[in-house]
Amino acid sequence: MNGRTIMTRAARRGGCGGAVAGLLLLFWAAGCGPSSDSVREVPAPAPATKEGWFARAQQYRVEQQLDSAMALFARAASMDSLYHEPVRELAQLHYERAQMEPEKSKLRLERLRAARAQFARLESRGVNEAELYDRLCDLSVQLNDDRGFLQYARKYAERYPFDRQYYNLARAYFDVGDFQSVIKSAKSSIEKYGDSPYISSFYRILGRAYMKVDRDQTAERTLTAGIKATDARIAALRKQDPRGYTSSDPYRRLHDDKVQMLLLLKQLHTTYKAQDKLEQVERELKEEGYNR
Repeated sequence: MNGRTIMTRAARRGGCGGAVAGLLLLFWAAGCGPSSDSVREVPAPAPATKEGWFARAQQYRVEQQLDSAMALFARAASMDSLYHEPVRELAQLHYERAQMEPEKSKLRLERLRAARAQFARLESRGVNEAELYDRLCDLSVQLNDDRGFLQYARKYAERYPFDRQYYNLARAYFDVGDFQSVIKSAKSSIEKYGDSPYISSFYRILGRAYMKVDRDQTAERTLTAGIKATDARIAALRKQDPRGYTSSDPYRRLHDDKVQMLLLLKQLHTTYKAQDKLEQVERELKEEGYNR
């Protein structure tokens, strides 16, 4: 073995060592050093306050992570019984999600019940806004809970004694079959709210209640008076807005109630074979566009 051979082998050993060192350096750069693939977002720390939980829940709601949002709204609400905002948001989320479910589906009913429970929770904590009672009444109707509807309609009318609230109360009495209370409430409302767009609704439900208790002659007089009062309200709307009154909500309510009162009169006149009155009612129905 000559010197050249020895030098060549040494060079090879040195080259191999350098190559290994180079590979180790590359390995460190690729696997041990920071890279975009290996960086992970550090989870945010848990909020320390109810407001913090509420803010994070709102963010989840914006991002449409609704289950997470609802869990955090519930967490925020549990920290303070007087903290109403998360309860309100939780109730509204249950309500909105219920509307997205198929009619009469089990999940829809569950969400409606959960929504009402949360809105009722607000009411039990002293919240008594009109919008809250609107929603509680609406949810009770959607759940076919006549007693629940009456409970909240009564409270609504007590706190907000206006025409719409008293009409809802009369409806609620009717739905539970308390026709004497319907009669008492509707008669009182007719005296108080003679100029209301709900006047036709009061006469209509009063006439129906009289029919339910077999006071047909009183029902006929009530419905006839109701149609007269309805015509007067329609004339007032026409005077205020000759061109656009028929597109207004008050007109539609008055018109629909008038048609229904005429149909009730038709039922009575058919029962008692009052042919002249029956023909008159049928003419009026045609004038109102009812041709069935």
